[in-house]
Amino acid sequence: MNSKMIGNIGEAKVLCKFVELGIPVYVPFGDNEKADLVADFNGKLNKIQVKTSIKTENGGMVFDLTSSTKHRKNGTRHVYTADEIDYFACYSIARDKVFLIKVRDAPNTSLTIRYEKPKNNQVPGIKFEKDYLIENVLHIKTSYKI
Repeated sequence: MNSKMIGNIGEAKVLCKFVELGIPVYVPFGDNEKADLVADFNGKLNKIQVKTSIKTENGGMVFDLTSSTKHRKNGTRHVYTADEIDYFACYSIARDKVFLIKVRDAPNTSLTIRYEKPKNNQVPGIKFEKDYLIENVLHIKTSYKI
């Protein structure tokens, strides 16, 4: 799979999860917008940038939170700001889970979400899966599973 296909899977899974949770979601027109989706929750329209991770290692998933055109001549790596988006929705293909994090609470370039405690049992500063699952962040209970 190429990176475009991986990103498309992530966007489709995040869109599906919003619909499953009963949250209206809108898709911006075009391929050059900063937000991949717009979702209506917490009393406002929120701009969402979707990031997808294909693997897990050492009890965690790593998500690249930047946009890259490095594959093109004079390409760059773009760091998203709170002026551009409100949230990152991160989809793990390996774990089939969607996570939601405010852009203001996210690191600049990459995010590690752990599903296991580190071997050294360090906990401060660790972002655990249960705290960032979209349904937990939005405090929505689902009674069905698609």
